[in-house]
Amino acid sequence: MCYNIPCDTNKLNLGTGDLHMKKLSIIIITLIMLTAFSACSGEKPKKPTQSASTAADMTAKASTTATEAQTTKPARAKKVTKPTEKKEKKPKKTKPTTLPPTQGRTRPNTHIVVTSPPKGSFSSSDFEFVYKNHKINFNDKLEDVFKLFGDDASIGELSSTRNEYEYDDFIITTYKKDKNDEVERVDSIEIIDEGAKTKKGAKLGMYATQLKRLYGDPNKLTETEYVYGSGAKTLTFSYEGNIVTDILYKYKH
Repeated sequence: MCYNIPCDTNKLNLGTGDLHMKKLSIIIITLIMLTAFSACSGEKPKKPTQSASTAADMTAKASTTATEAQTTKPARAKKVTKPTEKKEKKPKKTKPTTLPPTQGRTRPNTHIVVTSPPKGSFSSSDFEFVYKNHKINFNDKLEDVFKLFGDDASIGELSSTRNEYEYDDFIITTYKKDKNDEVERVDSIEIIDEGAKTKKGAKLGMYATQLKRLYGDPNKLTETEYVYGSGAKTLTFSYEGNIVTDILYKYKH
């Protein structure tokens, strides 16, 4: 709602003497007019604005912050290391306190003597054949042999004066003085199987080189035989490839 208030100040009837009252009246009238004009226009009073310098400072700060945000690099994530197992310490290699006899300045032990097995020896008792605690010698009668081992041996006729009797592990050969002689005597024994062996333990299948350990050096050595004894009685070991293949007690009469 507008008020029609006269704006001509010249028409006011004020006293000449009261100058102060005149000035006060003018101020009051001016204020009333300003209030009336603002009420008629309906405009709300504007808030005070910031000065240009203050706005410029804020703009500069904003741009600086944006620049810093662009130039700052993101912090790298810290590496998380897993705990590692403790490695066991390897034992230190220690050098031997003494060197072997063949190394360094030490001399080999001279008091140690390496000896080969002693050689055996051959005697007349080695012509004796032992089988299952029974003994057979040259010139033993055949009837005595049958008493020890039985008479069920296989019989083979070699001549009119000579026969052979084969058992499981050995063969016995007999002789007669002449055709009319009824007594047969042992003149050879041949070992044919591993079930029988000599008095000192020699047997078929053993190494021929081991014979020296039992009987010493042979009286005769060939590529196929070790022969012990001389004269009419001999003990012969036949071999092939260092393996004993036959053992023969022989009596020549």
